[in-house]
Amino acid sequence: MRKSSAFTLAEVLITLAIIGVVAAMTIPGVIVRTNQQEFKTGFKKALSVLNQAITMNMAMDNESPEDLAEGGMPEYLMRRMNVIQSDITIGSNTAFYTADGFRYEIPGGLADCTADDPCIIAVDVNGDRGPISKDERTKITTGYPTSADTNTIDFLAIMITDTGAQPFGAVAQRTMYQADK
Repeated sequence: MRKSSAFTLAEVLITLAIIGVVAAMTIPGVIVRTNQQEFKTGFKKALSVLNQAITMNMAMDNESPEDLAEGGMPEYLMRRMNVIQSDITIGSNTAFYTADGFRYEIPGGLADCTADDPCIIAVDVNGDRGPISKDERTKITTGYPTSADTNTIDFLAIMITDTGAQPFGAVAQRTMYQADK
C-alpha cells in the first residue's frame, strides 16, 4: 500500500481561512496608507507647480504676488499653469482645474501677498473626487482645513508670499513634512 504525501481538504481549508483573516486585517490599512501617500505626493506637486508659476511670472514679467491688483491672483497663477477649466465660483472663491486633476481655490479679492501679510489659497489634490468633493466643501463653514481636520487630507491650504508658496496650517505641514510610516 502506497502512502500519499498530499494535503487533506481540511488542512487546505484551514490554511485558506487563516490567509483570509490576515488579509481582512491588513488590506484596509494598506489602502489607507496608499491614499495618504497619493495625497501627500499630489500636495508636493501642487506646491512645486505654484512655486514654478510664481518664479516664471517673476522672471518673465517681473511681477511678484505683491504687485497684484485686487482680485488678480487667479489670473497671475493661471498664466503659467496648465489650466483646463477656469472661471469657476465656489461660494465667494474663484477656482480653476489643472491638467493634473488638481482644483485650486482662491478667495475673492486676494492681492498684495507679502511676507508680512501672505495670501492663503487651497488646493484639492484629488479634484472633485472624495473624500471631500466640491459640493461637500461648500457646506463646510470654515472654508479651509484646521488642525482638527485629521481626515481631510486631500484639501490643503497653501500660503503665498511675495516670493513663493509653502504649506499653511497644521494639516498641510503635517502632510508635507511628516515622515512616512
